[in-house]
Amino acid sequence: MSSLDKVFNIEDLRKIARRKLPAPLFNYIDGGADEESNVRGNTHAFDSARLIPEYLVDVTNIDTTTTVLGREISMPLFLAPTGMTRLFHHDGETAVSRAAASADTYYSLSTVGATSIEDVAAACDGPKCFQIYVMKDRGLTHEFIQRCKDANYDSLTLTVDIPVAGNRERELRYGFSMPPKLNMAGIAGFAARPGWVYRALTHPKAILANVAHKIPAGSSQSTSLMDYIANQFDSAVTWKDLEWMVSEWGGPFAIKGILSPADARKAVDSGVSAIMVSNHGGRQLDGALSAFEALGPI
Repeated sequence: MSSLDKVFNIEDLRKIARRKLPAPLFNYIDGGADEESNVRGNTHAFDSARLIPEYLVDVTNIDTTTTVLGREISMPLFLAPTGMTRLFHHDGETAVSRAAASADTYYSLSTVGATSIEDVAAACDGPKCFQIYVMKDRGLTHEFIQRCKDANYDSLTLTVDIPVAGNRERELRYGFSMPPKLNMAGIAGFAARPGWVYRALTHPKAILANVAHKIPAGSSQSTSLMDYIANQFDSAVTWKDLEWMVSEWGGPFAIKGILSPADARKAVDSGVSAIMVSNHGGRQLDGALSAFEALGPI
């Protein structure tokens, strides 16, 4: 029996991840910024919500289909972008995109994914979104947009809540940074998971696939890619940049990371099709509103 046959909720999955992944990787997924009050707050906000059921209603036929960013999907559930998914499993983004397609719902590929725009498009015949940043090199941003058009992506999502990187203390304790500078605790964490190490050594290395072509041949690719992408994040992005991207794309466009009604209004005025109310899973700015708390006012 597969361990997944005994999974009944998210906490069961979390326990499996802790058991199978090296400690630096598990804590990269599981952790958040600073004291992680936002990580806890996100869960608490959902746990605090209460449902008021209405009975004596005919529920013989239940239809959960809805339309998101121009595509009809089977349920109001969208698989959000996750960076470097192939670090956690060698099939990574490809497997997740196929799972989304089999459930007839959306998959979003991250700019910092370990599988390319084109490879995900070839693997996934379901609705696809590409999560994008405004880079200092606007030519690179334009290149991403054109590649998504050529690969027939359905929509783009601009993430705006990382003017600076989050201070994630769990990662610092292991030296799990960009580029990685593992300390003894980090090395021990990987050594304690020989199964993960074996799979990592027997499959292609996880790299930032969408910018791999920017690194000269012969360089230390993993470290150079991390340095390159870290230096590309632009802290000077404004609403004018959003308007430019919406115009460049010309299709369904979402903005991700909005928590205030004022920013939501500006986003609509800038031409976006959808707003993803998000605090980045509590990974960037600790002490902010939970997404669930922000949803009502927006």
